[in-house]
Amino acid sequence: MKVLAVLMRIEKLDHAWKWFINKPYVDRVEALGWSLYPICSMAGIPSALQVCDALLLPGGYDVQSYYLKEDRNEHVTTYAQPMDHLEFQVIDAFMCNEKPILGICRGMQTLNVYAGGTLLQHIDTQTHAPKQLHTVHSSSRSVLHQLYPQSFTVNSYHHQVAGRLGEGFYTSAFSEENYVEAMEHENGRILAVQWHPELMEDDQILPYFLDVVCA
Repeated sequence: MKVLAVLMRIEKLDHAWKWFINKPYVDRVEALGWSLYPICSMAGIPSALQVCDALLLPGGYDVQSYYLKEDRNEHVTTYAQPMDHLEFQVIDAFMCNEKPILGICRGMQTLNVYAGGTLLQHIDTQTHAPKQLHTVHSSSRSVLHQLYPQSFTVNSYHHQVAGRLGEGFYTSAFSEENYVEAMEHENGRILAVQWHPELMEDDQILPYFLDVVCA
């Protein structure tokens, strides 16, 4: 059985700090025949590299504004713990070891910042995604062009988006406003989407990543 590393998230729940992985990730990954290996500290990175075939960067809160070299936007919500630092260290380790990476929502944003890209700290979510749904359009260069119709509907729970893409990344899908909704790396091992495929019934992202990219 192949093993997928997943960077856990931390929040204060029931008056205590707790690391967790949202259940939909567990359900979808296990349904595809993979097991999950949680990462919650830098001490766990070396063993994760030995055991795991790929990395999942799940959704979460916003990136700290100082990593963008910008003033903090009033709409930003960040982790009370140093999650960004841990996430960049995990990304660096898996990138340097040439292991596949899938970024979802915040995971896409941290990948872009790691690669030297920028973020738009806040967009109008009411116009961008009424009822938390909107249409995206795949680029002809993207693998999404093979997985979905050229235009398809996705969920949307974010208020930040990638601005200038980081080194090596190109746009896979974009919204009506031309916001980047998915990106791929030219090395062929990294795919990131702004929506949450683990919550979609017709998802092709997780099967493609686990069955093809990680093959």
